[in-house]
Amino acid sequence: MTLRLLLAFCTLGFTVTAEAQCRFDPLDQGRVVKISGAQLPAASGMSLSSLSVMRVEKGRFIPVAYQFDEMDQKGMVWFADSGFELAGSPGQLDGQDQLLLMLTDAGPRAPADLKPEQGELIARLTVAEDCHFYLVQGNPERSDNYYVAHDIESGETRTALYQLDVDPDNELNWRYLGYRGYLGEGSIIDTLKMRMSAGVLSRFTRMTLDNHNLRPKRVGFSVGPIRSVMHLRTKVVLAGIPVMTIQVQAMRYAAHYEAHTYAKIPDLYRATLKEPEVSVTVDGNNQSGAAVYTANFVDSPVIVDGKPDDLAFANQALTMDANWILFDSQRDFALLTHLTVPDELMETPLALIYQDDASLTVEPEQFPGQLPNLGYSLHGWPQPEELRFTVSLYFEEGLKGFAADQFATRRSAEVPVQVRDR
Repeated sequence: MTLRLLLAFCTLGFTVTAEAQCRFDPLDQGRVVKISGAQLPAASGMSLSSLSVMRVEKGRFIPVAYQFDEMDQKGMVWFADSGFELAGSPGQLDGQDQLLLMLTDAGPRAPADLKPEQGELIARLTVAEDCHFYLVQGNPERSDNYYVAHDIESGETRTALYQLDVDPDNELNWRYLGYRGYLGEGSIIDTLKMRMSAGVLSRFTRMTLDNHNLRPKRVGFSVGPIRSVMHLRTKVVLAGIPVMTIQVQAMRYAAHYEAHTYAKIPDLYRATLKEPEVSVTVDGNNQSGAAVYTANFVDSPVIVDGKPDDLAFANQALTMDANWILFDSQRDFALLTHLTVPDELMETPLALIYQDDASLTVEPEQFPGQLPNLGYSLHGWPQPEELRFTVSLYFEEGLKGFAADQFATRRSAEVPVQVRDR
């Protein structure tokens, strides 16, 4: 473990106050601030290498961890080999670029006469309860903190809060998930599962692909202080028909994981393939006794017991507006899942997948049974020719006294930011 990551571990535990006028919420630990270049007009066109972020501590400006990611024209992080065009000009701040910060790195407001020892203040970024970051140009100081350690060759990820090990040759095959303070034994999950199925010419001649067939190939990779990003490409072939190419960006953060998916669907295959379905689920490893909530079951969660008798829960309808699933292990670990799509795909039919069955086999898996397997299934082709969705997995020690719906809403919400020119 590097010194930089150790330093970040200490910082991540900072969740109360740095000084009296800057306060954080109990759920702010590990949360990430995302700011688009369009929100920073005073820095538009400036060299990214000349910009940095600072906070006030003990009467002076000090550097904090930050990350600029340049974006492509599909709204994903840009990599040269992805095949997507860069949105904007390389190396300078454009409207589509993203600035990322750890929320709890913010500090108190700077006195009006305080200036950094070098460089110029460009903008003040206000978050949480009177907490502030400062965008600076021309200051050489940089923070050594890294909040994510991701080894691409071994598939191992370490943060202050969790450990994730995946098959380095197949990002879909999760091998181990551990969480700081978790009271259970072994890996919390069995694996991640992605499945695609469709009828070829007829709904009766159905083909299904899973982790074994959907073997994503890495075409881009970066690790920054706030997140790592892997760009993966999968060619989908059903019954010898090349259906589409799926582009996925897997992102690891200090306290959560995101998978951003993009695919363009040719009109020919809309007619050829009948009743298509795409599903993404997480299979728990022996999580008996855990409680599972949705927006329809806020006050009456189901309890995992290995028996497939929770039919009302398993067959409930989901909407894009309220699709969160909250899993509380009752052993100091909670997992919140959330699916997001662009506005034009909000009407895409969505179904819950919930399987609580100790005797059921759903490949791939390391451990027998679905205890439980939970996630989402998208049905049919969307009206637009492009399919986009993001699955987010948030890791927490528990609900921290919040009701399930309050927890889900607050934990998955984007961090509000007010930007003012300095």
